[in-house]
Amino acid sequence: MKNVLYVENVNFVGVSKFGVKATNLQDHTEKFFAYEDLDVIIFDNVKSYLTQHLIEKCAENNIMLLFCDSKHSPLVLLDNIYGQEHRLEMLQKQLALSAKAKSRIWHKIVVRKIQNQADCLELLERPAEDVGLLRSAVKNVTEGDKHNTEAYAAREYFQSLFGKDFKRGRYDDLVNASLNYGYAIIRALIRRNIVVHGLEPSYGVNHHSTENSFNLSDDLIECYRPLIDYSIVMHLRERDVEDVELTPEDKQAIVGIMLEKCVIGDKIFRIGDAVEETIKSYLACLQADSASSLKLPTFIQGGK
Repeated sequence: MKNVLYVENVNFVGVSKFGVKATNLQDHTEKFFAYEDLDVIIFDNVKSYLTQHLIEKCAENNIMLLFCDSKHSPLVLLDNIYGQEHRLEMLQKQLALSAKAKSRIWHKIVVRKIQNQADCLELLERPAEDVGLLRSAVKNVTEGDKHNTEAYAAREYFQSLFGKDFKRGRYDDLVNASLNYGYAIIRALIRRNIVVHGLEPSYGVNHHSTENSFNLSDDLIECYRPLIDYSIVMHLRERDVEDVELTPEDKQAIVGIMLEKCVIGDKIFRIGDAVEETIKSYLACLQADSASSLKLPTFIQGGK
């Protein structure tokens, strides 16, 4: 993962001889960014402008373009249609994945998610009994998580993380707003990588809503959620939680989660790169009709 250009002010964003050029339309200052230094450009101001030439160059250089709405929620992700010659082949492999392989893939995802939730609580010095409860819950996860241990663990986890009165959902309080923004950013990153590799994002492993275009993204994000939670808790410790509005500084910090580090196997990755590693491993699962190749993230020692 390289860098993220976060456009929060009224800017005109185009291209120059050497890369991306961002002109602040209020103070007329200019900033320049080499294509090879960027992975993502996020537009979080509805009054910003961009050129068609920028879109073309971002497509050529595999730079993700993400646009937020007036409430600062990710709204549109531009997909590059090039480099997807094998999309039908990938779709056929997704459709051919056996029920047994799907069940085992989901089992691995749920187990790792709960393990990461326990690690998150431990790193944040929550009560040892809460950590132990989640570690015990891991042992109860069946193939396909038929008993929905994931939901039970999530309820206990969030109450330990944010207090017994906390309700997780699409609420306007600062904690939920931060979590929703963080999840949306990483979800968009996952979807982008899914499409780049020719996969159909609406065809998931466990999520299968006909009204959801991102079922596969919602499957693969699960293990990443506790990593996002940890970074957000650490950020909120440094600011006034009575202020319920997400500030530009909050959003920049949350976007920066893509650059935080985690472990897959015996290697350290930035979260943005770990996402691609997970998706590549999912391709191997499709090829072998097996869950054995799936690579999922964990915290590194100390959480950083």
